[in-house]
Amino acid sequence: MTGQPHPESPNGLWAKHGYQVERIPRRGSGGHHRIIRDPKGRVVLQDAGHAGELEWIKANLEGGRHD
Repeated sequence: MTGQPHPESPNGLWAKHGYQVERIPRRGSGGHHRIIRDPKGRVVLQDAGHAGELEWIKANLEGGRHD
């Protein structure tokens, strides 16, 4: 295993476009809260879940609109 995300996964697509994913542990419930930052460090998405992240990526990055 190379440690690289699958290119079509949210993590792979965020990396492709230069976005950063922060993972902050949730208190008490386990798991992580995800914060997505654009290349300039601005928060663009928080805790949206897998489907929500893919929807945002398709609408804002993979759909032809780029910063």
